[in-house]
Amino acid sequence: MTLLKIAHLNANGIPHHKLELSKFLKDKEIDIMLLAETHLTNRYNFGISGYTFYCTNHPDGKAHGGTGILVRNRIKHHHLTGIAENYLQATSICVQTKQGDITLSAVYCPPRFTITEKQFMDFFSSLGERFLAAGDYNAKHPHWGSRLSNPKSKQLYNALICRRNKLDYASPGKPTYWPADPQKLPDLIDFAVTRKIPRGLISTESVAQVQISAAHILTHWVRVEVKNH
Repeated sequence: MTLLKIAHLNANGIPHHKLELSKFLKDKEIDIMLLAETHLTNRYNFGISGYTFYCTNHPDGKAHGGTGILVRNRIKHHHLTGIAENYLQATSICVQTKQGDITLSAVYCPPRFTITEKQFMDFFSSLGERFLAAGDYNAKHPHWGSRLSNPKSKQLYNALICRRNKLDYASPGKPTYWPADPQKLPDLIDFAVTRKIPRGLISTESVAQVQISAAHILTHWVRVEVKNH
């Protein structure tokens, strides 16, 4: 099997970080970049050479929130319908591998909106039988490595521990977000929810803010054999 190199980035506005992002993709040889807080509108065209870009903007049409995916042109895939709700934005693709199709989804859950267990499950159910949905869930819980828990995390935790949902998670187990305010402590709010991808096939790590400023970065190395165009 080969490594499918997937990264997740909360960019806090990708128009401001295009050059940094391009360098990160090249240096780390990233195959698929899942993006949160893209801050794009329908009036802005974004792209990076060698990659196909898909996005889901915030439903109010303003430059905040939103998600996107950059996928290498050589990787055989197709775009899936996005989710654009106030409480959750997601962009998804289906990648063809020799082990079967796998859905990859970039997720952003804004902190100000509540989301129920049912709403989480409606979203996960839309991704199919085998998926990795990585993003900034703004959900803190010791179960996936955060220092503490918040109300949003309890709904997601309930979905994860219910056996009939067949969900799992991939987390670095250490902070993914470093606040600008020195009085606030770093914490883990970025991770992936998965289904039917054995943990032994995923290696996840948190990348410090050394290459892309004002960003949270996760990398997921997934061992699958990808079909190329």
